[in-house]
Amino acid sequence: MRLRAQGCQPGRGLRVRGGVPYLRNPGSLVIGNNVRLRNEPTRIRLATVPQGAIILGDEVSLNTGVHIFSAARIDVGGGSRIGDNVAMFDTSFHPVHEGRSVRPRPITIGRNVWIGRNAIILPGVSIGDHSVVAAGSVVFDDIPARQVWRGNPAAFVKHVRATDDFRRS
Repeated sequence: MRLRAQGCQPGRGLRVRGGVPYLRNPGSLVIGNNVRLRNEPTRIRLATVPQGAIILGDEVSLNTGVHIFSAARIDVGGGSRIGDNVAMFDTSFHPVHEGRSVRPRPITIGRNVWIGRNAIILPGVSIGDHSVVAAGSVVFDDIPARQVWRGNPAAFVKHVRATDDFRRS
């Protein structure tokens, strides 16, 4: 499979619809079991620098146009659903102030998280298990488990009622 040739470690049961995603992977890319990648009409882009890592847990689903770039580490927990055109970057790429360097900060997405279409997840964010990020939201701050957030900047909306066994289909 072409994913292995590009340094990816795919798990069992990987389902790719619409062709192979764009990979730029001198770092680490690990894909769990039963992951779904929907690459049509726009390919998914997964990119790392040499010290970066992207870890997709079991049963994660990435929809069309998702863009994940890691200079540190981005973990997406098992069962999470990532909507169309979602962007996750653990680095700001360029310094804001003269004489300062860029410091990548890891992103952690918990289990069974749903991130809506066109949302942006910024460096250093942690999203707790069973939480929901509404479409178009820009997430600057950590989101605790079992909460819905929306807006730019994303803000708390309500709590999610979910047991630990709950799985989004």
